[in-house]
Amino acid sequence: MREERPIVSTPERQSLTQHITSGTIASIAWAIWLLLWLPTLSAIFWMIGLHVTYTSIIRAPNKGSLLFILLLVLVCNMVVSSWASYNYIRFFGRSRRRAAGVVSHEAVGRFFGVIDTATSTRLLRERRLNLYFNDAGGLVRAEAVEIEDNEKSLAESLVG
Repeated sequence: MREERPIVSTPERQSLTQHITSGTIASIAWAIWLLLWLPTLSAIFWMIGLHVTYTSIIRAPNKGSLLFILLLVLVCNMVVSSWASYNYIRFFGRSRRRAAGVVSHEAVGRFFGVIDTATSTRLLRERRLNLYFNDAGGLVRAEAVEIEDNEKSLAESLVG
């Protein structure tokens, strides 16, 4: 039996779907590889920027560059201070959180289409239930599921 070259090394044998899938997977792999290098590239560019800043501001300060930096700092300070003052004036003394209104169990049951109070009570009290629905999506009945002894001991060992 003659050994053939794999389909990867002969792209002319790939179907259009295989070609697109292969290209997509390769692009994703390259993107992930570049993302892994991002912190290193960021550190290199940060060092270059630090060097440029040091040489242009500290070593050879220009009156124009220093005034520009001062103006930039003042504008940033004014924007942040204005926004903080606006929020302080707008929200001072107001509680933005409101307590939820009390809703009766009957209202919750009506909302979910449960008319029977016994079913409502079972839904609220039981931890494990089997729910049965009709074709329209309405709840027909709810049955409590008993916890077996081995599950009960496992649950108690996890809790205690």
